[in-house]
Amino acid sequence: MKTSPSTRLMFCSVIIVLVNLSACQQEQVIVDEEPLLRPVRTTIITSANVARSLEFPAVVDVVSKADLSFKLSGELAKFYVKQGDKVSKGDVLVKLDDTDLKLSLITTQANFDKAEADFNRAKKLIKTKFISQSEFDQLKANASATSAQLQTAKNNLAYTEIKASFNGMIAKVYKDLYQEITAKEPILRLHDLSKVVLKVNIPESIMMHLRKDAVLGKVTATFSALQGYEFPLEFSEVSTIADEYTKTYEVLFTMPAPKEFVILPGMTAKVKADIKINSPVEPDKAVDFYLPSNTVLSDRNNHYVFTIIAVKPGVGKVQKKTIIIGDFTHKGIEVYSGLKKGDVLVNAGMSKITDGMLVKY
Repeated sequence: MKTSPSTRLMFCSVIIVLVNLSACQQEQVIVDEEPLLRPVRTTIITSANVARSLEFPAVVDVVSKADLSFKLSGELAKFYVKQGDKVSKGDVLVKLDDTDLKLSLITTQANFDKAEADFNRAKKLIKTKFISQSEFDQLKANASATSAQLQTAKNNLAYTEIKASFNGMIAKVYKDLYQEITAKEPILRLHDLSKVVLKVNIPESIMMHLRKDAVLGKVTATFSALQGYEFPLEFSEVSTIADEYTKTYEVLFTMPAPKEFVILPGMTAKVKADIKINSPVEPDKAVDFYLPSNTVLSDRNNHYVFTIIAVKPGVGKVQKKTIIIGDFTHKGIEVYSGLKKGDVLVNAGMSKITDGMLVKY
């Protein structure tokens, strides 16, 4: 029996449909055999700069400063410097009127010369018994006394000058020419500007967590008037007594005085320092890592994160890890223990997973 072309075409179409339905059923069976795994997003924990970056306001100070004064009272006769002048150690800065002291020195010198001559003659006369021992002793004492008076007169004349005790700059002149001053009254102030000192006040909350053997990382200073410039600092010293009112501890840093800029005492700056902070729970531990805040979860007792243990490519087992955390910083949450480098951390989808669960990642 012959079939028409349309009949054959219909028969072929039916066969194709049956084959496709069979294939779809087989594919459906295969899919049903694979467990449905929840996808999560992960990141690998790597080494990081774990030092906390802190920023403090600072005030510029000088390495050395001194208010210079006379040991004598008198009239200011001459200033050799003015405010802002640079001076070297030993330079004469200001002088008192020394007229009376010069006359006193001349008189004292004459008295000493006479007493010394009398004593020298007495040393010869005592040998021949021309003078008594008591007369000799009197001449000897007189020579000693006038010698001391002569030295005092010379010292007083020298005290009419103030000399620079170190290389520096005249920061302030307190008195005017021809003004009568008293002994020990400040006349001018001298600053050593060879180095710049920055004074920073550290809160007790930070000082409490610093280890005694802690090593500071990078410490720099910036000045608002010098945009784009950053100056490295060296640690100098720290006060162990807190300020009575602010309860802060003074820390000093130094830097070489820049040649291209003038940085003077009283100017302000910002000091940035990388410091390792100890765990408030375990004082012997320092920060290991910083984690994004969304990855750290908590229950009634602890803080924890979810990590992944690889089972096969793309599939892993969820592991709940308890961690010890510190403060929230701009780098993230401080983590002191509980994780290690190379751990696969879940950073999205934590609300839909549990410990021991298989997931896709």
